[in-house]
Amino acid sequence: MATTREKIMGRDIDLNIDIDELSFNRIVNFVNEKWQEVKSENISVPDTQKIAALTAVKIAAELLKLKDLQENISNNYENKIKELIIHLDENNYQN
Repeated sequence: MATTREKIMGRDIDLNIDIDELSFNRIVNFVNEKWQEVKSENISVPDTQKIAALTAVKIAAELLKLKDLQENISNNYENKIKELIIHLDENNYQN
């Protein structure tokens, strides 16, 4: 695991992350994009710690929304598979 220095939310930060470079760059870009969104939505807030906290909350909200969506999709597929198994079992018994 290599240490790298990246500019995140306007600050140079040393990071130790064990992921490939392409994924790492996508993550850094994503965080910086969210930071800029939150910063532009809160122009009157000069406190960078508050902006950082709001950015973290925004990212967490998006993550939880996606996790809920994924769970719903997974549950729907599981229910469809169970229905299909029941249907196949019923047809198998009739033949």
